[in-house]
Amino acid sequence: MIREKDILQEIEFLEDSLVKTASELEKLRKMVPDGARLRAVRSGNGFHYFMRTRESGINGIYIKGNERQKAEAIAQIEYDEKLMIKLQDVLDNLIKWKRTREDDPFESTLEHMVPGKRALIRVSHKTDESFISDWANQDYTRLEFREGLPDYYTRKGLRVRSKSEVIIADILDEMSVPFLYEKPLYLGTGTVHPDFTLLNIKERREVYWEHFGMMDDMDYRNNAFLKIRKYESSGLYQYESVIWTFETGMHPLNTKDQKNDQQTEEKNGIWYIGCQA
Repeated sequence: MIREKDILQEIEFLEDSLVKTASELEKLRKMVPDGARLRAVRSGNGFHYFMRTRESGINGIYIKGNERQKAEAIAQIEYDEKLMIKLQDVLDNLIKWKRTREDDPFESTLEHMVPGKRALIRVSHKTDESFISDWANQDYTRLEFREGLPDYYTRKGLRVRSKSEVIIADILDEMSVPFLYEKPLYLGTGTVHPDFTLLNIKERREVYWEHFGMMDDMDYRNNAFLKIRKYESSGLYQYESVIWTFETGMHPLNTKDQKNDQQTEEKNGIWYIGCQA
């Protein structure tokens, strides 16, 4: 189903293309006489070009080989003029669709059912908003916090286990990436609790984020690599289904400038956030 977000992006692209094409046309028209058109006549394996103007007559003025740039400019003008017409036509249709489109037909049909019947209906397709809401509100059992542990809370009031997890959670919230904290995941060899379970909205699948924050501790490091092997033995690999981030006491997650010091890249609909060593 076509998503409104994709339509809006296409509208923006078309509007930008129209502006750029119009700017190019303005420059090209200054290079040739007003209203000039190109006549191409085959000659052997190539073409001879003639410039038609109001004064030149139907045959036009022959364009010499060393004046090829003039022929290219006239041909480009004709192309750009036709292109603008088509771009505008597509843009007008998309804007009309955006203005007149009905709300999501799956949801709107459900809304017109009486409440008693509505409760029995299984909707075959959900909007992104509805899917995200259902996913984010699912029930699961989190790990408990032992007494005496420090209190770390995100901007939205979620309790996590470290300052680094506060940073990651706040950035995910800032970038509107849906996530669940310490949701159980069965790997075949046992259940783990990834620090963050992220939702790839475009593909509607989960991606797991594990942050290993004490890599200068030998026992912790060994357990971390053992955990990574468990993920991989279940077919979950870095960049495809799992994100690994690491830090040590000497090289913590950089908090000085989240936008400049942390490298961000959008991959497959998920934001991957790296820390500098």
